[in-house]
Amino acid sequence: MTTTAKTTILDPTVQPVPESASLARRPNSLEGATVGLLANGKRNSQDLLRAVYTLLGDIYHFEGAVELTKPDISRPAPKEQTDQLIKECDVVLVAIGD
Repeated sequence: MTTTAKTTILDPTVQPVPESASLARRPNSLEGATVGLLANGKRNSQDLLRAVYTLLGDIYHFEGAVELTKPDISRPAPKEQTDQLIKECDVVLVAIGD
């Protein structure tokens, strides 16, 4: 007895859909800025952000910092966090820290 089977192979890849984007406004100076530090939750991400903040603090006098860590490494920061950063910060630094 002979049987014929048909196999369908699917390609799960897609071409990226380009989105238009623009760069965020840049301040003229970091002097007196409140700096957001948004860590992604990976090991060393908070340490890396604090180190960069400290190095920049040797050059600029900051008003302060707002430190947040995303609850999920692989997803964008939740709206509540981004809203807080927009409201409270002049600039935001992000790090993955691997």
